[in-house]
Amino acid sequence: MPRLGAGRQANEQEPPPGNFDQGSESMGKNKFYEFLHASKKRARFFAYFLMAVLAGNLDALVDFFLHPEIAYFDQEHFVVGSIMCLLTIILCTLLESNIQEESFGSHSMSPGMGPYVWFIAAFWAIIVCFSLGWNIVRQKQEVLQVALNEARTIYQKDLVYYRWATENDGVFVPISPKTQPNPYLQHVPEYEATTSLGKSLTLVNPEYMIRQVYEMQTPLSGIHGHITSLDPIRSENAADSWETDALDQFEEGVKEVSSIEDINGEPYLRLMRPLVTEVGCLKCHAAQGYDVDDIRGGISVSVPMSLLFSIYRKDVFMFSLAHAILLGLGLVGIFLGSCRIRQSMLEREQAEAKTRSIIDNMLDGLVTMDQSGNIETLNSAALKMFGYQPAEIVGYNLDRLIEFPESADWIAGKQHDFHFDMKKAMGSQKELTGKRKDGSTFPVQISFSEMVHGMSHLLIITVRDITQEKIRKEEALRTGQLAAIGELAAGVAHEINNPINGIINYAQILMDDHEEKDEADSVHKDIMGRIIKEGERISTIVKNLLSFARQRDEIVERIKLSDIIQDSLSLLMHQLHKDGVQVTVNVPEELPLLKGNPQQLQQVFVNLLTNANYALNEKYPGQNPEKRIEIASAVVRQDGRDFIRTTVSDWGSGISQDVIDHIFDTLFTTKPPGEGTGLGLNISKGLIRDHNGYLSLASTPGEPTVATVDLPVSETPADNGDDE
Repeated sequence: MPRLGAGRQANEQEPPPGNFDQGSESMGKNKFYEFLHASKKRARFFAYFLMAVLAGNLDALVDFFLHPEIAYFDQEHFVVGSIMCLLTIILCTLLESNIQEESFGSHSMSPGMGPYVWFIAAFWAIIVCFSLGWNIVRQKQEVLQVALNEARTIYQKDLVYYRWATENDGVFVPISPKTQPNPYLQHVPEYEATTSLGKSLTLVNPEYMIRQVYEMQTPLSGIHGHITSLDPIRSENAADSWETDALDQFEEGVKEVSSIEDINGEPYLRLMRPLVTEVGCLKCHAAQGYDVDDIRGGISVSVPMSLLFSIYRKDVFMFSLAHAILLGLGLVGIFLGSCRIRQSMLEREQAEAKTRSIIDNMLDGLVTMDQSGNIETLNSAALKMFGYQPAEIVGYNLDRLIEFPESADWIAGKQHDFHFDMKKAMGSQKELTGKRKDGSTFPVQISFSEMVHGMSHLLIITVRDITQEKIRKEEALRTGQLAAIGELAAGVAHEINNPINGIINYAQILMDDHEEKDEADSVHKDIMGRIIKEGERISTIVKNLLSFARQRDEIVERIKLSDIIQDSLSLLMHQLHKDGVQVTVNVPEELPLLKGNPQQLQQVFVNLLTNANYALNEKYPGQNPEKRIEIASAVVRQDGRDFIRTTVSDWGSGISQDVIDHIFDTLFTTKPPGEGTGLGLNISKGLIRDHNGYLSLASTPGEPTVATVDLPVSETPADNGDDE
């Protein structure tokens, strides 16, 4: 369920659909991708082909320059090249797929994913770099371990030779140019010997034998071996600086020393272990003061690292290449995924914006609540209806807006039953009372619905302001009543009009007869005058009823408002003068002309002046200088057109607001029985409305009462001239 916009606008403003920053899209794309996207299809596929060929031959090309001894079409090159070519094809396929999707879809991207994409990409790059570093370190450790194991194996072999020779007190070998008698063994009995055939032999001790083995081994494998001591008998066996340091460590209890060192400019792994004095060693070394189990020196082995380091560098390159491809594929995947996510976000935002626009443009209010009855969101119609801002109402209980029956018990006191009560109201419509922010109330019709999403329940209330609907119903009822009254009035008028005219005429005949006979019977004369007066009053009432009941006269002509005012005053001037009312008229002659029915407009102003005179007589029964009426007219601009506004003001007692609210209602009057019909202002408002004008009344008890008549100016320029 998309949020309804207005309910969350207190904290955030949502952008209009489609109005996204196009610059954010380019931030998420690299230059190469933009180049491919802008290229033609054939050019893109040719670029893909070149990328696949280059990736497939990259390993072979590297070996071609770094290791020319390796054949270009080596089996390893085929395997590695095939894998890299396959990965490149996958990458190109993903790129082309995304390009095709964007070519047929929307190119707008939501800017909201940008920072997260860069964060994810950076995190992925850190992981790949960490993996590369860990693999490089591990590979170097493995290379060093291989060399160390090889050195230990050589050491163990040499030690076995040494012990074998020691256990056998050395060996006798023929004297040759390479094997001369050892001058350091002359003190040993049987230093030399001769075979039965007369061949001369010399004693070779273990150290001498090992040294000769090393001399034969080094040219073949490059491995160096050396038996040394801090106190050598033979000066050539003296320890170098590295061996001296290792021998010193042996004296401290260290069992093995190894490190990478340069020998003649080449890297070697040097390993050295202590050489412990055995019984057989005392023949030569007892004179030096050694005893059994004393450390008298050490055996060092130096393994060349050039080949291993070459393999290590190639492995590092392959690791780097593989991780670079992995990094590239990951970044492409993140980019494509972010494009998909942003596209989905855009589609969702557009759908939400469309839904929000529909909801916010609804005439009915829409309110959503949680299961406790607390308001979560409101649409624009609901906010306008109740007069709140989102921050002022979101989070409050629904009874802040709707006056429920027993609201305090149903909503506040029975929170645990609220959802149950809403369930019972689902699918039904109820007429209740809405409460605005300013404290006013109005009738509303509400309906309940529910949306369930997982474990959450969203309650939705549709609120309709039915004030106008009720007014229309009341007007329809009043119209029916008026139609009935009109029919009754027409019938009564026709039935009464002729008899009352007869009564008036007969009374006038009697009056005239008395005057001709010059009879001075004042009593009879007064009675007949009253009969004529009351008959004329009845005739006026009948006339008003007929005017109310019949169709309006459609005769329209050009009118000068000043003439209407003067004609109305002339009809009432005698009565106004008699009651002591001062009338001030400020109606300029140069006012524009009106279009209308002069009789109807005169009827309106006569009615307003009559009511003003009645109010003044109510406040001042006798003569009083405060009994005054002011009539003023001027041109005003409203609703894009010109109106002549005429005000009729009296200084009577004023009218309360509850009377003002019903002053234009049919048959409503504040006059005593026999003095008012309740039709005058209703008829006047209808006549002004027929002229496309407005009639209003403003008053406060104790203040002047102002009746305002707004009549539209004739729109035809010729109508502003004098009548022909």
